[in-house]
Amino acid sequence: SKEYLRKWVVERKRTSRMDHLQPSAWFQDTWKAWQKTFAEWQAKQTAFKSSPAGQAEAQKKAAENSAADDSEEKSKGDIFSVADVADVGNGEPLFKEFEFEDWALLQLRYELFLLQAAFKKDVNDPDRPGIHESHFVFYYNKYFRKYPNPKVYGVEGHMELIKLAKDTVAFEEEILAPKATCEPDDFAMFVKLAEENRRERQRR
Repeated sequence: SKEYLRKWVVERKRTSRMDHLQPSAWFQDTWKAWQKTFAEWQAKQTAFKSSPAGQAEAQKKAAENSAADDSEEKSKGDIFSVADVADVGNGEPLFKEFEFEDWALLQLRYELFLLQAAFKKDVNDPDRPGIHESHFVFYYNKYFRKYPNPKVYGVEGHMELIKLAKDTVAFEEEILAPKATCEPDDFAMFVKLAEENRRERQRR
């Protein structure tokens, strides 16, 4: 029947790989803008830590020790209400406490979110709702020209890797789907998610 054939075609399209798909100019421009902003944030953190305000903050935190987390929570309030992640007040960036792993997870979050958004935009086909989990590694390499390396993040496979960014993306019915509700060019939202995650890890 026509209905059976239609279902078969849709399922084939949902699970088949598009070998000739090429990342769009929109993806390239958005990715370059992210990389530029990411580098600026890291430079901002370095500059703040070496500034008098940053050094005073570090001395204060060292003196407070266990009380630091509580005071941090009270002084910052709601992370998601911050207007400028590069300056929450007195030149202090929201990401001032980021360590290597926080930056790595921030980059991972954004890559995964941009990947699923760019795929849907570039394919522009309602019968292909997103990246099927069996082709995740292929499309990740197609867009970012590198392979995902879960072991760098201390996990074994790409399914575990995705779970590290569960506030941003997740596999739903075998398709990579967005969990964050922002647009790909809302770079600040990913910093806020990373800072929230950092504080949660510290409280454990």
